[in-house]
Parts: sequence; structure tokens; C-alpha cells
Amino acid sequence: MVIQTVRGQLTAIDPEKKRRFLLAVSTGVDSMVLLQIFCQLFPEMQKEPCFGVAHVNHQLRPASAKEAAFLRQYCQERGIPFYERCWENPPETGVEASARNFRYTFFADVMSQEGYDVLLTAHHSDDQVETMLMKMMREGRLRSAGGMKQQQPFHTGILLRPLLTVSKAAIYDYAQAQQIPYFEDESNHEPLYLRNRLRQQVVPALKAENPQLLPHFQQLSEEVQFANQLIQQEQQQWLSAFVQQQAACLVIDLQQLPTFSSAQRYFFYAGFLQQAEAFTKQPLNQKQLPQLLRLLDEKKGQWQLALHKQWQLRRSYDQLLLEPVTVPQKPAAPLTEVSQRLVLGEGIYLSEKEWIGYFPINEQHIPKKITNWSEFSQDLPLNYSSELVVRKRQPGDRIRLARGLTKKISRFFIDSKIPNEVREKSWVVTNLEKEVIALLPHTFSYLSIAPETDKIHYILLYKYQE
Repeated sequence: MVIQTVRGQLTAIDPEKKRRFLLAVSTGVDSMVLLQIFCQLFPEMQKEPCFGVAHVNHQLRPASAKEAAFLRQYCQERGIPFYERCWENPPETGVEASARNFRYTFFADVMSQEGYDVLLTAHHSDDQVETMLMKMMREGRLRSAGGMKQQQPFHTGILLRPLLTVSKAAIYDYAQAQQIPYFEDESNHEPLYLRNRLRQQVVPALKAENPQLLPHFQQLSEEVQFANQLIQQEQQQWLSAFVQQQAACLVIDLQQLPTFSSAQRYFFYAGFLQQAEAFTKQPLNQKQLPQLLRLLDEKKGQWQLALHKQWQLRRSYDQLLLEPVTVPQKPAAPLTEVSQRLVLGEGIYLSEKEWIGYFPINEQHIPKKITNWSEFSQDLPLNYSSELVVRKRQPGDRIRLARGLTKKISRFFIDSKIPNEVREKSWVVTNLEKEVIALLPHTFSYLSIAPETDKIHYILLYKYQE
């Protein structure tokens, strides 16, 4: 049964194409069984090598050198290309993850240098149960709960796990029946690692409760992986339709989103955060998805959610932006103290991209270089003074919007859904009596409207470059 399973997996990956296989072999029973099966399937290795063996000597155990020497000789006797790399500087912490990264980097190097296009590992169904339990315990995420895939892209080719549906017991039985030599890694029995504790304490108890544990987890793995495929297909369509890249930002127009169900909404924003991970090249905290959904439910017009030190999510009314965090520069003077006199018949630059002028109606003097800038203007009635004041807004500023309606400028900004960064760039224009006559470039006060019987004598002209 074991050899038939492997043969079937090899046939399924494209029987028309001639493949070169690289086997990751540790000398444990699983990988030695896989190696022996390949020797049986491809007996003419010395004439036409079609597979090779890659072995990593982690140098973490006294037996490592002996095992590497055994495997080297085993391959030489059978004419199997053999590739070995020693792990010279293992870290003191995070050994498991670092070892895995070292191994797969080595495998990718061999595939590139020697022309292999399929990497095979000897993971089996007991490994799958352990992996799924670890993922559920550590992450609690559907996208990783399906465990290992039977086949997936790797480097320039394919990673195949042909024994993934075979139990550890069946592998031991096959090794005994075929008298296959192998080594037992004593570190697999140490309770230091979570996988070992699950293997020794949890999985046997689950098997005792139900002997069908392995096929049930295999079925669960397939269903979770299929569910993830469907979800990812939907996510990709949603993200393509509703997420736009603008310079260094990702932007969602919240008004354009369809009426999602609760499940669709959850997975849309889950997909958006996965896209954010790829965009920022920074891992996200698992708590950030529920935080994002909670903030969206609060219906606040503006808020920020820090993702990393350099990136944030920011809602600006009808937009949700993933953007770099900017450190505000300290102004030369507090905004409440910035003010300039605007004398009738003159114009002044407020910044490199802003200019304001106050003129008699037929005597405007506009610099040529700003002729094509955007414009916001208002004709003013006869009774205006010869000077106006241009400044930043101050606490308590109010503007009259109609005959009986006066509103705080802060409330006007909120009601008009004007983002904070735009508010800070706005200008307040007052007369010498400190009455607000304009909030630029948003609105003019009711005080600036001339009576129908009055003659228009002046114009307030604001020009800006977008």
C-alpha cells in the first residue's frame, strides 16, 4: 500500500513531463522508507539518475555525524547523487524555526544548482495531526488550520509530500517488512518541544478515544484547504475591485463597498490585512482584525489604528487608508498665533502653493505663475474695511452660515466630513472686528454676502495649487 501511494502521487504531478526529484532524507524511518521506495521505482539510477538525496547535518546530537556518514555511503553504493550541508552556527533560541529555514534554503539551493524541479519530504498523517493541532493552538486561524498541503509550489518547482495520507504505523510496518535500515532520533522523545509533547501525550489519547482519528483529520484538512481556496478566490475578487493603490498607500472607498453579509465582511477585511502584510512586508498582530472591525462598527468619522511603528490604518470619513506613519513637524509658531494682515489692493503668499488677494472688484493683480491654480473667491459688499486678517483657526471660532445659523468651525468640519489633515491646512479670514468672514477653501460666512440692493465693491480671492 505504501509504495502504491507514492507511485500514485508521482503519477499525478504531470506524467507527461520528465521530472527530476530531490528527496529530503534525515535517516529517520519515514525518509528512509521514501528513499527505499524510490530505489524500487527507479532501479536504473546508475544509467540515468533521476533523483538525488539532500541531507542536513544539524550537528545538534552526537549521532549526527554517524547518520550523515551512513547515508552518504548508502547513496554512493547505489549511484544516487548526494548533497550535504552542515549547520555551523545554530542559535540558542528558536532552534526549530531556524533549523527549518536552514533546511529549506539548502534544498532550494540544490534545486537551482543541480536542476531538480520536485522536492519530496516524508511527512505522514501523524505529522499532519500534530501540525494541525499546533496551528490551532498557536494561531487559531482558518487559513493555517488545514495543516500541510500534499503538493504546493516551492522555489522554482514543486514540494510534494507523497506519504501524507500514510500513517506512522504503516511506515514502520513497511520498514520492518522490507528490512529498511533507519535511525531513531532520541530528541523526538524530549518534552522540550510542543510537537513532541503532542506526539507523546495528546495524539495517543485522541487515538484511544477514536481509532479513526487519522482519517478524520485527513478529511478535515482537505475540507479546510478547499474552504480556504474558495475564500481566497472571493477575497481576490473583492480586493481587486475595492482596494486601490495610490502612491505609498492602499485605499478603500467605503461608500463603494457592497452590502456584505457578516461572513463576507469578516473575510474581506481579513484579506485586506493579508494584503497589508505583503504591502508593508511586516507581520501583523492577530488582534488587529477584531480591532479593525470594532472601529468600523463604531461609525466614527476619523480614527487611526497602528499596525507597526511605520504603518497605520486611518479612517478619513468615507476612506480607509493603509499609509506610512508620518511624524508631524513642529511649526515655526503655534497655529493659533499665525496671522497676517491683508490690505485692500494687495495679495500675499500663505505658502508655496497658496496665495490670497483682497482687491477692488475691477483692480485685481494676480501673479502670472498662479493664473492656472484652483480658485475660491467671493464678492464682498460695500461696507468692508480696508484690512482683513488671515490666520489659523482658534478654539471657539464660530462662523455664521445663514441668517439664524451660527456654528463652531470645529462642528462645521465634523458635519462636512473634512479630514483632520485638511482642517489643519485651512485658513480663517476675519474682519478687524474679529468676525469670521471666510473659512478657506471651504465656505464663506453669511456676513460676506452683499444685500441685493448693495453694490459689489471688493473681491476676496484665494488661489491654491492641488
